[in-house]
Amino acid sequence: MPNGFPTQTSFPGAPFPARAPSAFMAPKRLPPEIEDFQKKVSEQTSDLSSRVKLIEERIENLRNHLDLVDGSLVEKHKSLVSDIRDLEDGMRSVRADMDMLKELAERLAKRMEAFASKEELKIIERYVSLWQPMNFVTRAEVKAAVQNILKEQGFKIAEEA
Repeated sequence: MPNGFPTQTSFPGAPFPARAPSAFMAPKRLPPEIEDFQKKVSEQTSDLSSRVKLIEERIENLRNHLDLVDGSLVEKHKSLVSDIRDLEDGMRSVRADMDMLKELAERLAKRMEAFASKEELKIIERYVSLWQPMNFVTRAEVKAAVQNILKEQGFKIAEEA
């Protein structure tokens, strides 16, 4: 081990053979074209990295917005389903009421068939005007009139109790 550094040795399975560094190894200076190239590559890599980071942030914002919209749509869907069920229940109720009204109208129509027609009423009106029932007398009136006439004639009438 000269100069405090290990000598060039290889051990089995080593990817590269070991090199013995020189005692005062000066760093090699690269040509300016390569340094400019490394600088440009470094700048472009940094620029791409910031762009990727910005795109990742935008994607995360879009995911959050999508989750918000998704949750909102789920709530709207539940609300609409509930409203549709309420409307269906209302429609069933209206249909039941309409059926009940239809049945009532049919019963009324059947009862009205039993009523007298206009022609029948006109015939009855003619009979009533011909008979003039307002001029009829009751039994009590006839009895009183007969008794009065008999009294005037001088007949004695026995009173009924």
